[in-house]
Amino acid sequence: MKRKRKILLLILFIAVLAFNGICSAAEVQAETIRIALCHLDVSQGPQEKNIEKIEKAIHVAGQHGANWILTPETALQGYYFYVIDPSQKEKITEQPSTTVQPLVDAAQKYKATLFLGAGEYDVKANCYRNSCLVFGPDGKLIGRHSKLSAHVGFGAEVWSTNDNKLNPIYCNGVSTGVLVCSDIWFLQYPRILADKGAQIIIDIAAWPPTKETGDPLPSWELASERTGLPVVICNQTGTPRWMDMTPGQSAVVEKGKAKLLYSGKEAVLLFDWNPQTGKVESEEFEIVI
Repeated sequence: MKRKRKILLLILFIAVLAFNGICSAAEVQAETIRIALCHLDVSQGPQEKNIEKIEKAIHVAGQHGANWILTPETALQGYYFYVIDPSQKEKITEQPSTTVQPLVDAAQKYKATLFLGAGEYDVKANCYRNSCLVFGPDGKLIGRHSKLSAHVGFGAEVWSTNDNKLNPIYCNGVSTGVLVCSDIWFLQYPRILADKGAQIIIDIAAWPPTKETGDPLPSWELASERTGLPVVICNQTGTPRWMDMTPGQSAVVEKGKAKLLYSGKEAVLLFDWNPQTGKVESEEFEIVI
């Protein structure tokens, strides 16, 4: 009799633990996530100036309640760093490093997840990657995505080597697909992320609409339409002589249609997204300039 009672109590205890786990997961999913897009002029660097600018933007985002803070493509060094001075490639280090620690610390202060665009050295492959580094609220690196479609062999991205790995990253309990700029143009990449369980797609970019590069908006909308997922693009601004970034749009796309768009001056753009429903709750960006 005592044995049966112990077994019943054990079963009850396990059931309670399982129930609590389900409730906890549901609570994480039910929370509205406030996302900040740091729409900055960082393409020409130098790195030290970019770090100061990004850190300031992180504090602005954190003070406005951001849970996720996104930066543009190669925000650390600047998209045109290699064109400006090829010797800067030798300064690219393995990440995470002490160089980005002030940015990680700033995001950690607000318990925010940081998506940082940066060139990094891949020790195992002995090459350089154009990556999005994802740091959790505790300041630890929780994942990375390295660009799959860099324009290797010419132009501003000649320094980087394409990667071939693509998996969602879990951020605050949310399966998050992360891409870098033109990755999203190749529809198979957002589809793979969706097939692997991604609930949202984040794309950090350096992509204004131009005659040479085309208008990226249709590709963002198509990725959302074909996957059924919201697509969030953190773009950048500025007037480097190689490509005017001013018309570049940061965007939130839902159900295949652009819902929130911004271009122009530097700003921190904030909106709310509910991972439980998958819906963007904001009708417009909160714009902090």
